[in-house]
Amino acid sequence: MFNNFINSYNEEIAKTKEKISGVNFAQEVQKFILKIQKLRGYSQFDANLMSEADYALVVNNVALIKADAQKDIENSKNLKALYPTLYDKEYEQIKNEIETLINSSLEDKVLMYQKYTYVIEQLQEKMYYLGFKSKLLLESESDKYFLIDIMLKHLPNLIEVVGKIRAKTSRAILEDSTDVELRYSIKNSCILCEEHAKQVQKAVEGIRDYDEKTRLLSLLENVNTETKKMQEYVKKSVTLSGQTISALEFFTLSTNTIDKIFVLYRADAEFLNQKLNQKLKELEEDKLHGIIIGAFIVILILLIIASMVRSYTLYVKSEKKIKNNLTAIIQLKNDLEKCATIEEIASQALYFFSEKFGVVQGAIYLFHEENNKLYLASSYATNEMKPIVELGEGLVGEVAIQKKSIATEFEISQKQVFRIENLTVAPSSICTLPLMSHEKIFGVLQLAFTTKHEIVHNQDFAYFIDMIIGFLRDAKSVYTSKKYIDLIDKYVITSKTNTKGIITDVSDAFTKISGYTKNEVIGKSHSIVAQPDTPKEVYEALWKTILDGKIYKGELKNRNKNGDDYWIETTITPQIDKYGNIMGFSAIIRDITDKKRIEQYSITDALTGLYNRRFFDVQFAKEYKISKRDGKNLVLLMIDIDYFKQYNDFYGHQKGDETLRAVAKTMQLLFKRANDYVYRLGGEEFAVSFYAGTQDEALERAELLRKTIQSQKIEHASSKILDYLSLSIGLAFLPKVCKMDVAGIYQATDEALYSAKNGGRNRIEMASLNP
Repeated sequence: MFNNFINSYNEEIAKTKEKISGVNFAQEVQKFILKIQKLRGYSQFDANLMSEADYALVVNNVALIKADAQKDIENSKNLKALYPTLYDKEYEQIKNEIETLINSSLEDKVLMYQKYTYVIEQLQEKMYYLGFKSKLLLESESDKYFLIDIMLKHLPNLIEVVGKIRAKTSRAILEDSTDVELRYSIKNSCILCEEHAKQVQKAVEGIRDYDEKTRLLSLLENVNTETKKMQEYVKKSVTLSGQTISALEFFTLSTNTIDKIFVLYRADAEFLNQKLNQKLKELEEDKLHGIIIGAFIVILILLIIASMVRSYTLYVKSEKKIKNNLTAIIQLKNDLEKCATIEEIASQALYFFSEKFGVVQGAIYLFHEENNKLYLASSYATNEMKPIVELGEGLVGEVAIQKKSIATEFEISQKQVFRIENLTVAPSSICTLPLMSHEKIFGVLQLAFTTKHEIVHNQDFAYFIDMIIGFLRDAKSVYTSKKYIDLIDKYVITSKTNTKGIITDVSDAFTKISGYTKNEVIGKSHSIVAQPDTPKEVYEALWKTILDGKIYKGELKNRNKNGDDYWIETTITPQIDKYGNIMGFSAIIRDITDKKRIEQYSITDALTGLYNRRFFDVQFAKEYKISKRDGKNLVLLMIDIDYFKQYNDFYGHQKGDETLRAVAKTMQLLFKRANDYVYRLGGEEFAVSFYAGTQDEALERAELLRKTIQSQKIEHASSKILDYLSLSIGLAFLPKVCKMDVAGIYQATDEALYSAKNGGRNRIEMASLNP
């Protein structure tokens, strides 16, 4: 773990150093690009179109730049040595192309412009690729990310487009060109210049460090001022053909603009370098702290090992003593496991004490909580013990009250002689001890010895007592529980299944409510009593809960052997062994059929069997809250049967009721998912709520309902739009971000329904919501 920690920090430190190298290398590349851009600009000057003095100045400047560029090319070996992982063979190829280009004597201005632009684009592409190679573009911290984006992308693009304006405009001024294509190209470059400047502005404003952002914005303002001045000269000299500046003067002006941009570029790179170096320093400090902590942990581990060695030494010393008692504990456990009743366990325990500790007489009493008395469970070598002892009566009753041991020593004259088979024994001491279970009195143990004995102070003696109490408690619990098992089996509905849902046992009460005998259900899946219409999601949630080892509580609808439905309230508890493995499940069930019937009557429309308006007011608000909690999209449909009053007048109310039931049945068939709810709000007005992933899905389900009703061709001679029954629907799609209240949603959906009716009926209208 320590090695992983150190390796992790070493990797981060190496990545940060690589990023710093990437920043420095990118600056070297950008400075070289500036020189090539200048050469490209000067390549557009023509001796025939300038004065000898001006052209001599151009020639001199070109010679200086070429010499400087040649020197950079020769020093590229230093860059290769400084940045071996960043400098690759492609730089050599580009370097050769640039050398060839610098030394060429082409006079075609357009071709020279294109060749210079090509190598510049290659260098810019390599510089941007450098961002990936040095991991700069993988930086996740926001400020550094913006600084990197400005340095590798936005500012180089801005410099390049200004360089293109410098070259093209200088040539246009010299030639006094009216070439439409050249003018368009310059105008387009000016637009790009503004766009790149905006990108720089946007990136700078994303920086959170106030000082850095202020400094960069100030430098950017200088750049914008120079850029606007340059574009004004472009407009006067080229676009409006109102030349007010010479080509060389414009070249100097635009070069000044590029210099301003490069000042911004260097400031950005400096801030980025500072942040990366600060991160490098923090990583190295954290690594040092980690090494110190690691050393401390190593020392701590050594101390723990020393402590463990010491503990082992003590363990070895006590091992002999433990071995002596282990055999006795195992023997006592094996003997007690063979006993079936409380009397047998108590007798075996007394026999063990007689062999192990030389007990000559003994008795065990158990406390009965129902009447607060002590009952004799077993006695050894005496038949004179009282079968029932009151609390406070004699030594046994007193120990039960005080919950403390009492040791009684006898003088020779006080010894009571009694016979064990053919031996006559006179005990010298009696120890009477309370048997405690969960800090409550469980019983009393009384032992008699021929000599003084201090076993009550023996730590090992407590192991034997605890084991005997455990077996007695289990036997007593079994005895007590057996009295209730028959009552539970007769009156309590219970079932047990294995982990696959196969029934392994049921109570008699289960057979009464289900109608199946025990032989008919044991060995069968619990689904034998499941109601087929119950949504599968209910059972999926049930199984997920109990298979996770949790208790499931819920209400389920079942079906008995005769096919009648009944409702139960069930609590299913996983049966887990001592290793945490689920062995099966037990269920305690309560019949709530009558309760559910009353609830169903109160929320159901008597005519259609759908949920009524009262249930809608409660349930839709609940579903809306659930949709907010679970991040789901809820849908509400308000539905009206077109011209249903005329239908009742024409066909009669009995036929109208039949039609309402038919429409309700169709809705139930189409909306039967786990969270679909269909309501009759009154008269011919219905509502449906459900969840949908998208608005298109909601419209699709609503349209299916409308088309299904229409396709049933229920005759409606009094309809003004069709010969058959049709629906108008208002639909509200409630995205998970919707914040309207329920009343507002209902009103908006009702207005959508009204619009559908006014808009020709037999259609769907979307509700206008105010999220």
